[in-house]
Amino acid sequence: MSQEDNQNLGVDLGEFLDFYLLDSQEQIEKLAAGLLQLEKEGNNVGLINDLFRSAHSLKGASGTMGFTSIVALTHSAEDLLDRLRQGKMEVSLSMVDVLLAVTDRVKEMLGQVEKREEITVEYQDLVDEMRALMDGRTPTAVKEDSDSRNEGSASATNYTRVDFQLSDEVAEQVEDSQDMGHGVYQIDIRFAPNTLMKAVRAVMAVQRMENLGKVVKLRPSVEELEVGGQDGFAMLILSDDPPEEIRSEILLVSELAEVEIHPYLMGEAINSPVIEEVAAAAQAAELLPVVEPTPSQPVQPEVKPVQETPVKVVAPPSNKPAASNGNNAAVDGNNQVHTIRVDTVRMDNLINLVGEMVITRTRLVQIGQELKEQYRMDALVNNLNETTVYLGRLMSDLQESAMRLRMVPIGTVFSRFPRLVRDLARKTQKEMELVLRGEDTELDKTVVEVIGDPLMHLIRNSVDHGIETPEERRAAGKPEVGTITLDAYHEGNHIAILISDDGKGLDLNKIYEKALSRGLVSEREGLSDRDIANLIFMPGFSTADKVTDISGRGVGMDVVKKALNNLGGMIDITTRQGQGTTFTIRLPLTLAIIQALLVEVGTEIYAVPLSSVLETLLVESKDIKNVGGLPMVQLRGNTLPLISLRDKFALPAPEAEAEEVFVVVVGLGDKALGLIVDGLRGQQEVVIKSLGDFLNNLPGIAGATILGDGKVTLILDIGSLIQDILVARKG
Repeated sequence: MSQEDNQNLGVDLGEFLDFYLLDSQEQIEKLAAGLLQLEKEGNNVGLINDLFRSAHSLKGASGTMGFTSIVALTHSAEDLLDRLRQGKMEVSLSMVDVLLAVTDRVKEMLGQVEKREEITVEYQDLVDEMRALMDGRTPTAVKEDSDSRNEGSASATNYTRVDFQLSDEVAEQVEDSQDMGHGVYQIDIRFAPNTLMKAVRAVMAVQRMENLGKVVKLRPSVEELEVGGQDGFAMLILSDDPPEEIRSEILLVSELAEVEIHPYLMGEAINSPVIEEVAAAAQAAELLPVVEPTPSQPVQPEVKPVQETPVKVVAPPSNKPAASNGNNAAVDGNNQVHTIRVDTVRMDNLINLVGEMVITRTRLVQIGQELKEQYRMDALVNNLNETTVYLGRLMSDLQESAMRLRMVPIGTVFSRFPRLVRDLARKTQKEMELVLRGEDTELDKTVVEVIGDPLMHLIRNSVDHGIETPEERRAAGKPEVGTITLDAYHEGNHIAILISDDGKGLDLNKIYEKALSRGLVSEREGLSDRDIANLIFMPGFSTADKVTDISGRGVGMDVVKKALNNLGGMIDITTRQGQGTTFTIRLPLTLAIIQALLVEVGTEIYAVPLSSVLETLLVESKDIKNVGGLPMVQLRGNTLPLISLRDKFALPAPEAEAEEVFVVVVGLGDKALGLIVDGLRGQQEVVIKSLGDFLNNLPGIAGATILGDGKVTLILDIGSLIQDILVARKG
């Protein structure tokens, strides 16, 4: 049934397309994550049931929408997973490979659907590979043996499907059990010749089955068997036990000669070609789960992962019975929807409006203060200021609630990388595992959208340059399986992300020699190990002996640095030869509304993010010394580098040199810097506004804001300023 057919039936599914795409993408992500876990754990029955349920839900929703290509592909995947959960097959690397390829192919198809294009992605090759696996052949033998494959496929499903004539209520219960991943089997039992008391044998078989599951119905019934004349009977049962165990249990009953067990799929036409079955699934879409979004269908629940979770034990969350449970959900008055999906455009619009209200509140506060200076004893002015204070409290609560809407777990980014590491490990013929920690750490949605690419480049670098081959690790006395760790945690008003590996570490001598040969440094420069390590972020810099499709072009690390600078973040490297490397990224939690310290420099006012301010000092000018061309001051026994904002932004020099200057000490991670300013204006909440594409990459500037008097003030980029000092010290 195509979408055109749906329109002919008077059903407009266009309004459900966005819901379908969102749900399908979630199912695909669950499938991909579950398959990687399955590769680690092997025959985990619960996990296999989850995977089967996701494939079944995806097939059903696609059938409802009329996307028969997706239905056909996911139907074959569902068949393969069904064989797996019945115990007829074992988990293998080739099986995981082809199922992961299915998820990739479905993503391509969904991409075309999202663009409102016709699905043209080919998929028959994957269907053939899955059939080959089900027929007990390797996928590489598919093209050579297509005829025998068709014969084998027919014989595998060549049995008579019994119509058990179930009532609507019982049929719905069976469908619900099937949707939840439970096994539904038709058992064909044949009596031995000259069997007496056939009804008794059937009752004994039923009693045996009650220990393994639930017997739904017999055909013919016990009463009909008492009459005699039947050679056997069929039984419909619900059970999670393997078919072999079920068969063995039944054969314990005497005078039962043959027992055949077949998966019983509700509404499925047995002995029909697969393409006819796909068409039937699309036409009978009301029998499939997740057919359309309804208020009674719960949104996928938020699952908070364990704080330290190796990839091999991260299991996708189980769904409750989906749309086929709609009637039961309607009866249950306690079933409530606790989450809703909101378009990000609407959410961003709300954040912008809250930002404008913050600016307006600041303006009201300033007007109130000016009025109070002129009319100190006026009761109306005092009432205005009291109301403004109360408005400020309400605005703070509203702002905090609105900002929480933008916060999303970084696990949404981390979940992309287990597949990446798996594929890179196979490509490089290395053995490694990815350990995820702190996936529930939240940060701004805008940061999450941008941080994915830098993390990908860092992981690729760890795989290609960090982790050694099994032979090298064995020779170095290390475990053959290397470990890459992704960790995230809050650090004040910043988030720290660590990418570490237990590989060979950076070859600092090779980096230094490469930098010398390219003229990036001179032999006279006394660079520390940290300075040398940071050279890898220079554009076009690479120590790779040959360029591969993983790394070696000198582009990736430069991309990382630029992306983090645009986010107002920093990256630091810690490496030990033979023990591994750790990249530490520090980013602001939010990029929308922040607390800032306003400082004066001449006639200009700048905003310093309060999350970066460590302390403020009043320093005598004579205590500032120049060391290597940089102003420094002694602070509690340590040397604090300084930067004059007047010099940094080329502002006019003062008429007379001040005897004392204010220094705002700012820090990021373990690095600190003093900003020389003329005065402090106080703390204020500011809304970060972009400077636009033309002025977006100004050094030292993160954005702009509007003060209460309507003036535009620049917001300082502390990460960029600290980076400038580090570069200046190297020179």
